[in-house]
Amino acid sequence: MADDGGGAGAWSHTAAQLGELLDLVDEAVVTCDRADGTVLGFNRAAARIFPRLRPGLPAGTAAAPLAHAQARGAKRFSAAHGGRRLRGRRGTVDGLAVWLLSQAGRAQGADAALVDERGRSAFLEEAAQRLGASLHHGRTARTLVDLVTPKLADVSVVVLPASGRRTDWHRAGPGDARSSGEVAVEALEEVPEVANALYGLQPRPAVVGAREPDALDHLVPAEFVRGGEPLVAQLAAGGVPAGVLIMWRGPERDRFDDADVELAQRFAVRAGLALATAALYSQQAHTLAVLQAGMAPAPLPAADGLRLGAAYRPAAEALHISGDFYHVAPSAGGGVTFFFGDVSGKGAEAAVLAGHLRQSMRTLAMVAKDSEPLRDLRLLNDIVLSDGVRFTTLVTGSACPRDDGSVRVEIAGGGHLSPLALRGDGSVEEIPCEGTLVGAVPDPSFGRTEFLLEPGELILFYSDGVTEARGGASGREMYGEERLVDALASCTDMQAASVAERLELLTTEWLAGRPHDDISLLTLQAPPRRGSPPHPQPESRAGPRAGKDEGP
Repeated sequence: MADDGGGAGAWSHTAAQLGELLDLVDEAVVTCDRADGTVLGFNRAAARIFPRLRPGLPAGTAAAPLAHAQARGAKRFSAAHGGRRLRGRRGTVDGLAVWLLSQAGRAQGADAALVDERGRSAFLEEAAQRLGASLHHGRTARTLVDLVTPKLADVSVVVLPASGRRTDWHRAGPGDARSSGEVAVEALEEVPEVANALYGLQPRPAVVGAREPDALDHLVPAEFVRGGEPLVAQLAAGGVPAGVLIMWRGPERDRFDDADVELAQRFAVRAGLALATAALYSQQAHTLAVLQAGMAPAPLPAADGLRLGAAYRPAAEALHISGDFYHVAPSAGGGVTFFFGDVSGKGAEAAVLAGHLRQSMRTLAMVAKDSEPLRDLRLLNDIVLSDGVRFTTLVTGSACPRDDGSVRVEIAGGGHLSPLALRGDGSVEEIPCEGTLVGAVPDPSFGRTEFLLEPGELILFYSDGVTEARGGASGREMYGEERLVDALASCTDMQAASVAERLELLTTEWLAGRPHDDISLLTLQAPPRRGSPPHPQPESRAGPRAGKDEGP
């Protein structure tokens, strides 16, 4: 036998005598085949450390630290095994690997325990950081199993809470393998530890008995199911189940001991909280997406003899849902009916009322035989009063193309900002339409106005989020009606959709990224006659030019 130091010893003893001599040595000695790790011999000290060690069997079946170090090509290692802290070094003789192992003393063991605890703390700190880096539910589950492998196990699977009779799972390992899929809940319920963890009835991790894991063979490769006893940890937050973590170790590693169970428990607390938080966020995001789809304005219809445009930008803090609302629908007699309003306040409560009012107005339009804006406003006033929470501003009406290319517009106003008309000579005209706020008093007074849009002329409806947008050099100056009038006047000869987009762009540039109220714009235009020359820009862009007929 050769030593590690470069010198050589000489023996004149028989093999049996040599074995007896090695049994007298306090240091454990294990000889293995260098090629496949098969155990060839060991002394009495090694048998005390590794009671299941047998000649002719792979080292990994009973002496996992040796197999682990040999697989890495390490010549030295320090590892915990069976409650002991072992230190080992490897020498070679021909085709043999000779492992010399010693147990750490009391002081060394304390130092090693401190190192182990620091390693566990570092692992848990990394886990908390990585698990908290995303609120995406699936990404959090994948990060969870990536953290476990290979620190705690060679293969890890997280099974998400059941929804119906099937549920999702994500797996990491063996090695770099990653996969996911679905599993029937009935299959999971065949393993009591998994079933209890799935339904929040197993507060501490538990090792599954060797005869039970076969029910999990669709989650992991067969060699892990048949050869290992997995550790199952419940993932939960506030007592609510968030999933199940199942961990397997390959034959070359030690089975799960008390220290592993304790670390798995501490990890499961952090992982359960992260997974539950991500699940809650995903549910809220889905709910918000449904609300956004239901509360967003419907696409503008195509209408003969009319051009339409709109822009819609909810307040940033309103989660992309708005208290502004509008709707345009084709009219049975030709042209369109429309309404445009702004609920007091902003955010989810305002958006819910806006959706309620939009649906009420659409229902009125469907059941009524003809357009009567004043009647619709009175009915809507009763609806808002019955809610008793908020009021709204609203303008409603109809636009009907005429044979000469002009468009007759009739509107009724309930406290909303007066619309602006872009006339053929480039001037901007306010169309007065006064009225009481909808839902403010039981006996309201609403205004009614009729006017014509000549070919090429346009009417703009807008919310106060435009004129009250604060920005500019100081960040506190309102955009104001004067700037809006100038901006609208600069849109001469533009189509209705382009006008709405340009006005929203100018308002957004004024805001320069600052918080804002809901912003909505709606444009209706009489198409210009073919071959019409561009209109000259007037010196004065604003001036009164509409007649008004007040309704009761």
